[in-house]
Amino acid sequence: MKVPSSSKGKPRRVLVLGVQTPFARGGAERHVRRLTEELVARGIEADLVTLPLVERERFDLIRGAAAWRSLDLTESGGQPVDAVIATRFPTYAVRHPNKVVWLIHQYRQAYDQYGTSYSDLTASPEDRRTREVIAEIDRVGLKEARKIFANSQTVAARLLRFNGIRSEPLYHPPPLAGRYRNGKLGDTVLWVGRLDPWKRPGLLLEALPHAPEAQAVFVGRGPEEGRLRRRAEELGVGGRVRFLESVDDESLLSLYADARLVAVTATGEDLGYVPLEAFLSGKAVLTTEDAGGPLEFVRDGETGLVVAPRPEAMGVALRLAWSRPEALAALGEAGRRRAAALSWDEPVAKLLGAAGLTSA
Repeated sequence: MKVPSSSKGKPRRVLVLGVQTPFARGGAERHVRRLTEELVARGIEADLVTLPLVERERFDLIRGAAAWRSLDLTESGGQPVDAVIATRFPTYAVRHPNKVVWLIHQYRQAYDQYGTSYSDLTASPEDRRTREVIAEIDRVGLKEARKIFANSQTVAARLLRFNGIRSEPLYHPPPLAGRYRNGKLGDTVLWVGRLDPWKRPGLLLEALPHAPEAQAVFVGRGPEEGRLRRRAEELGVGGRVRFLESVDDESLLSLYADARLVAVTATGEDLGYVPLEAFLSGKAVLTTEDAGGPLEFVRDGETGLVVAPRPEAMGVALRLAWSRPEALAALGEAGRRRAAALSWDEPVAKLLGAAGLTSA
C-alpha cells in the first residue's frame, strides 16, 4: 500500500464521516465525535464531516447516498486529505482513494429487520427496488474501502451474511470513559436509549409487576414514549417509573453510578454503549438471549443476567437482583474489569494503519 505523501514529515489529514440525524444525539453521533477527538489527540489533523439523512420518502435514502457520492473530499483548502474514515450508511458511498470503513451499522430495515415489525419496507415493487439499490450502494461503497472494520462481531456477521463481505471487529470504550464511577447499589433499574419499538423498552416496563421492589428509570425519547407512559399507569406501576427525555453527561454518570443494575432490551443490537457504560460504573447488566451485540460482553452469571425476552423472565431476574445484592455487585465488578481493558489505542492504530498512516 502506498503511503500518502503528506504523511512523510507533515501532519496527516483525516476526515471522519458521519450521519447527523437532525435533533438526534445517539450513540453513532457520539462515536464519530469521540473518534475525531482521539485522532487529534494523537497528532492527526482530523475533522468531522456530517450530512443529514432525513427520511420523508423512500427515495430520500438514495438521495442521501448520492449526496455522499458526489462529494470530492480528496482535498480541502488546497491541501490533500490523506484518508477518510466512513462509518454508518450511507457515508461509505463517498469516493476517496484512501477510504477506510469502521462500520457502525448498515440500513438494517433492508437487511435483518426486513420482514419484521421493525421495518416499514414491504414487498411492494417500490420497496423491493429500494432494497436492491441499498444493497448495491453497500456493495460498491464498501468494496472500494482499503479495509473494513465493524464495531462488533454481530455487525461483522450481519455484513457477511447479507453482503458476503468480511470485516474485522474493532472495539472501543464508551464516550465518557475515565469519568464513570461506582456509587451505591440503589433501588432502580436503569434503561438508556432511544424509545424505538425494536429497542423494546416495553419489555422492562411489563416486567415491573413481576418485581414489586424494583423501580425503573427510562432515559431517552422516541415514538414509544407516549405509549409507555400510558401503559405504566395501566399496569399500576406509574409510581415506580420515571421517564427522563434527556440528561447531561454528569446526570447520566450519576444515574449509572447509583443504579442497582442496567437493562438492555433491544433485539439484535449492533453493540451499543450501554453495557460498557454500565460495566465501567460497576453495574451488572440484565439483557435477553436475542440481544445480539451486548452478548459479546454480557455473560449470564459472569457479568450479568441473560434471560428469555419475556416480561416474566425479566421479572424473575429483577427479583433476584433485589434479593442478592452481594452477588449482583460481584457481577458488576467482573464486568468492570472486562470493560476497563478497552482503550482507543488499538482502534486508532488499526484505522490509521489500514490507511497507511501512523500517529505522531
